[in-house]
Amino acid sequence: MVRLTDLIRDGKGGDAPDEKGRKGTPAEKPDAEAPAPVDSQPPDLVSLKTPTGSEASPVQPTRPEIDWYGLAEVELSRITGAVRQERSFRLDEIALIAAGMVDVLKVSDQLLAKAISPHKGPPLISNLVNVAILSTKIGMGLGYQPDQLVRLALAALVHDVGMFRLPASQLNDAGQWSTEQIDALRRHPILGAEVLKQMATDHPWLPGIVVQVHERADGTGYPHGLQGQQIQESAQIIGIADILDTFLNPRPSRKPMLPHEAVRRLVAEAKTAFPIRVLKSLLQELSLYPVGTWVKLASGEMGEVIRLNKRLPLRPVVKITIDQNGRRLPESREVDLGRNPLLHVKEIADTTTITA
Repeated sequence: MVRLTDLIRDGKGGDAPDEKGRKGTPAEKPDAEAPAPVDSQPPDLVSLKTPTGSEASPVQPTRPEIDWYGLAEVELSRITGAVRQERSFRLDEIALIAAGMVDVLKVSDQLLAKAISPHKGPPLISNLVNVAILSTKIGMGLGYQPDQLVRLALAALVHDVGMFRLPASQLNDAGQWSTEQIDALRRHPILGAEVLKQMATDHPWLPGIVVQVHERADGTGYPHGLQGQQIQESAQIIGIADILDTFLNPRPSRKPMLPHEAVRRLVAEAKTAFPIRVLKSLLQELSLYPVGTWVKLASGEMGEVIRLNKRLPLRPVVKITIDQNGRRLPESREVDLGRNPLLHVKEIADTTTITA
């Protein structure tokens, strides 16, 4: 088995994991439609190296070319499998991954770009990784110190482990859930905290955050209906990141939202559910189209965001490399959407549709 410590020491790995299918997660509201079916197969362990050259973003030289997103998926698949089967597990490696993700997010938005882009992994696992990335960025905006950021990222990576104590048949039920199923869902933070009390003895602070992630400042959350300062700020950060990730991904009743649509809806619907300072940090830290994000334009062409227009955040500079038919252009070209009013971003691009 490939060990994380070996990858960090050698800076070696394989190709990126195969991406198969990602859908929404049940983070929006407990009475909303059920989440997409769960993919029970964990990602492949053999491919954990990020692209090099022009495709790669700068990371700290002590941890070169490590695909932290892929590593997190693999390790979380192992942990959640153990939770489902009621086996013991440790958090040593996922804690190292949390630290690695924080290091990279300090110098690059590549992980953020991946978090808001279509990704074909198991939906509940992808949600855990995305929420960790989004939470870390919010924590940075709040001035969290490095050790606080690592704690925040670790808590986010395991914030919904209690979901894996629910029956698999319930998680795979894509229809409207019954009252009994919704009641069971509302207990999953308690189940997750109980699991972590037993397994995360090196992190005694962790269960207290996990059990509060779905609480809301206005008292509308669960499982205990806490309000205001009764809720730890870390839990509130993870909670708002969880909702944002839900909006960015498809649900049975709607398509995924564009980043600016998701943020607009979040601010409109959650302004009483979360502290103002957390909302402000989210707005300040999360670029709507981070550098490295692949987008599809209204013309049907696709390309990678290479620069941002600070005064026009919805109109970045895009390097177009894919034509309207999904074929790679002989030569790429740059398009500044700030100077092309007839062009705009239509959606975040699914790069798996690109043909050679």
